[in-house]
Amino acid sequence: MTKTLIINADDYGRSPGVSAGIREAHFSGVVTTTTIMTNLPGAIDEVGIARDECPSLGLGVHLNLSTGPPCAPAEEVRSLLDPNDRFLDRNTIMASPDRLDPVQVEIELRAQIEAFLTTGTSLDHLDSHNHIVALSPELWELYLLLAEEYGCGVRPSFPSDVPEEILFGMYPPNALTFASQGALDRLSSTEVRHPDHFLVSFFGPGATLDNLLYRINNLESGVSELMCHPGHADGTLRAESGYVREREEELSILTHHKVLKAVEQSDIRLATYRNAWNPPARNY
Repeated sequence: MTKTLIINADDYGRSPGVSAGIREAHFSGVVTTTTIMTNLPGAIDEVGIARDECPSLGLGVHLNLSTGPPCAPAEEVRSLLDPNDRFLDRNTIMASPDRLDPVQVEIELRAQIEAFLTTGTSLDHLDSHNHIVALSPELWELYLLLAEEYGCGVRPSFPSDVPEEILFGMYPPNALTFASQGALDRLSSTEVRHPDHFLVSFFGPGATLDNLLYRINNLESGVSELMCHPGHADGTLRAESGYVREREEELSILTHHKVLKAVEQSDIRLATYRNAWNPPARNY
């Protein structure tokens, strides 16, 4: 069975340096898709640059409820915001996901997708910042509804390469149980395209050349997505993010000649969500 790998760079539009680094990781490395934080300043302009400079890079939306301002008018999504009209932080949402009004969540997520579509770019797939859509059945159903409506694929709710005990420190127990069981079952019951395997260990301490080579050399058959976060550090990123130096390290690994060679030698087909399930073209 064919081994197909989608390598998705999260957080396009996070800052100009991040966006430039993701484009470099595609041009000179193995990144095949990226998802855009369309609510952040300048992100929509960066979509146009990616579309024009990287025509083979799959572009999707990184649905976001925990960083920056909303796309929708603040008065329409008040339950999602702090007193400064910015999204609640991740820890606040994780501690009490029920405080998010589902109607307002839908208004905001639709606004983020529609902002992307104003660029005239084809929507490759959806995923979510901090994996927030997997926190509850209500958020997950909305995620699948949007994918069906907009005709795109989605990232699965639970990783294939991280021990569950590690995730217990990151998510509330109920959310972790749902993400690892109910959400995957529900996804499998739909016709929404999604990878068979979701790899997240190339992050933080796991973002090493050895780990990436191991994941490539031991890739399972079927379609897999590997999540990554490359980028160039700039002033915006340093001021707003705790993941800065690591992005530059990821970029250097994703463009390393050993990684490119490993993909070739392992007979892995690199793909976007749009073409992952299409048979490769035959040369005559």
